[in-house]
Amino acid sequence: MEKKNNKTQFINFNGNITPKPSGVDYSLIPGKVYTMTHLREECLEVLQEDRDFEFPSTYYLNEKDHKFIDKCIDTFNKTEKMTTGVLLSGLKGSGKTLLAKKIAVESGLPIIVIDSRVCADDIEGFFAKITDDVCVIFDEIDKYWNTRYLLGFLDGVKPTCKKLVIATCNNEKEINEYLNDRCSRIRYKKRFSGLDKDTVAGIINDVIDNKDKASAAAEYFCSNVETISHDNVIIFAEEIKNNPDDSFDEIIEFLNISKR
Repeated sequence: MEKKNNKTQFINFNGNITPKPSGVDYSLIPGKVYTMTHLREECLEVLQEDRDFEFPSTYYLNEKDHKFIDKCIDTFNKTEKMTTGVLLSGLKGSGKTLLAKKIAVESGLPIIVIDSRVCADDIEGFFAKITDDVCVIFDEIDKYWNTRYLLGFLDGVKPTCKKLVIATCNNEKEINEYLNDRCSRIRYKKRFSGLDKDTVAGIINDVIDNKDKASAAAEYFCSNVETISHDNVIIFAEEIKNNPDDSFDEIIEFLNISKR
C-alpha cells in the first residue's frame, strides 16, 4: 500500500513533536514508537519519540493469534474507512498489551501510544491535523479515559488520518456501552482468558529447561491456580528455577497468586 508523504505535517521542538503551523518539517517514521503526551505548562498535546517495543523470549502466539493479527492489518489496508478499531479485553496479565504491540509492529505504521495524562476530549482535535496513516494504542482504556468522549474519534467525524486504533481493557463494564456491538467503532474484539496447558508448559520449559519438571509444573499450575496468566506463569517458573528444592506448594504459598 502506497504511503503518503507527510513532510509538512510536524515540527520537532526540543524533542516534542507536534502538528506544525509553519516551520521545520518532521516526518513520522513507519514502525517508530511515539508517545502522545500533554505538556501542562504549554497546554499542548505533543508526540515524543520512544523506544522500540520489546518482547520477552517466552511470548507465545498460537495459530488463532496470528490469524487475528493478519485479519486486523489486512482489513485496515483494504478498507476506505478512516478508523479500524480493535479491542483486546479480559484477564489481567494475560498478554493483551503484548498483542497490541505485536499488531502495531506488524502493521508497519508509525505507532502512537496515548499517555494516560492526555484527556479524551483533546485527542480528536490533535489527530484532525494529521493526514498520514497511523496506529494508535490506548493501554487500559477502561482505567484512564472516559470512552464516551472517544466515540467521535472512533467514528472519524472530523477530517482526519486513517487510523488503526488498538485498545486494551480489563473490564468491559467500565467502557461506554456504545462501543459494544458497533463494528463501525470497534471492528474486532478478542477476549482473553487463561492460558492453555501446552502454552503454560512451554513457558515454564523455556525458563527451567527441564521438560519433565515443566510438564509437571504446568499440570500443577493449571489445576491449582485461579488466574492462569502470562505474568503469573513466568513468575512461577522463575521461582522454580531459583528454588529447585521447593515443592510447588511451597513456591505458591508465598506468591501473590490465588489458588482455587
